[in-house]
Amino acid sequence: MDDEFVKPPWEHATSRYRCVTTGLIDALQEDFFAGRELGSLVPGLSRGKAAIIVAETLEADLALKLLPDQLRTDKVKSGRVGDFKRAFLAEISFSVAKQARKMKDEKAEQMWEAAAMAVLEEILRTPTASPMLWYEDIYWDVAWAFRKGETDKVLYWLKCGLAHNLHHNEGNNAANYLRDIADDHLAAKDLDQGLKMLAALLRHDPSDIWTYNAMALTFDDYGLTQFGAEAARRGLDLLKAKGDPDRLHKQLKDCLHKMQASEFQGQEALVAPSVLADLRAALALDFDHGAHRPLGVLCRTLVPDLDRMPVKRAMKPSDFPLPRRETVIKQMTELAAHWSESVDEQGGEAKRIRKRHKRRG
Repeated sequence: MDDEFVKPPWEHATSRYRCVTTGLIDALQEDFFAGRELGSLVPGLSRGKAAIIVAETLEADLALKLLPDQLRTDKVKSGRVGDFKRAFLAEISFSVAKQARKMKDEKAEQMWEAAAMAVLEEILRTPTASPMLWYEDIYWDVAWAFRKGETDKVLYWLKCGLAHNLHHNEGNNAANYLRDIADDHLAAKDLDQGLKMLAALLRHDPSDIWTYNAMALTFDDYGLTQFGAEAARRGLDLLKAKGDPDRLHKQLKDCLHKMQASEFQGQEALVAPSVLADLRAALALDFDHGAHRPLGVLCRTLVPDLDRMPVKRAMKPSDFPLPRRETVIKQMTELAAHWSESVDEQGGEAKRIRKRHKRRG
């Protein structure tokens, strides 16, 4: 085997949703091209997961090598397409949208943003979950893309993200998802349901500063300034009692002043009296006396249809098999030769242009 392929000489495709380091990708691809056992030197990484990472990153890297060819998306999208390659293609669209924004081309920006979000939604609809990606961030971004006027879609994707988090990550982000789902109910003017969920979160853990913070940040948008101000005050009391490692004191003080000055007030009158009483009681709880429940129980109580949400299964090596080393080497060699020829052609054309200018001068 040619030694230059033992250590991959190319830049890797990437994405804001990637959850593994470039160093790990380098090490695994180097093992692959050297014919060594994959992942043997990485503690806790199974051979199967290592094989998936190599297979997905090589396919995305090939797409990256094709990009300079005038962004020929037909070529970039050719070959096998896994979730990581899709995330990379979404990243391309996000980058072009950013450039369009700098150029003040609103139409192009919206078009490329929409293209990126369509690819992210496609990722969430595939049956398998790649070990390469933070899916929670994708669920959130897809959900909030529908924030203006399509609250049913926001709710659907947030529920799917919560189901994914419970299944794959032991609910380590469940409280954040539940707060966002509650906020979506409030945005949809389902005040009773949103406030019920927040009261349940406060009863579950009255020492969770982020529940008070979420209420303080958003309740003036819904005219719930009375409870928003109380949440800000309780949050400040909690910081005084437990400390402020996240430096939220100023933010909560600002939220309290905003609630007091808000012109949109009095929407508590639209809430069922029993819900108001429940939320008042929850806001008055001692910080050290929560009624903790297992996360799965809490989530299924607050989101009764949670188990009906589709959940991606972990990817297996058979879902995206490793390519033959010789095939990848041939593809990379051909691409390198192609770009070398392109650079030479561009250099020759530049020389011809300079000569024409000299003659004209």
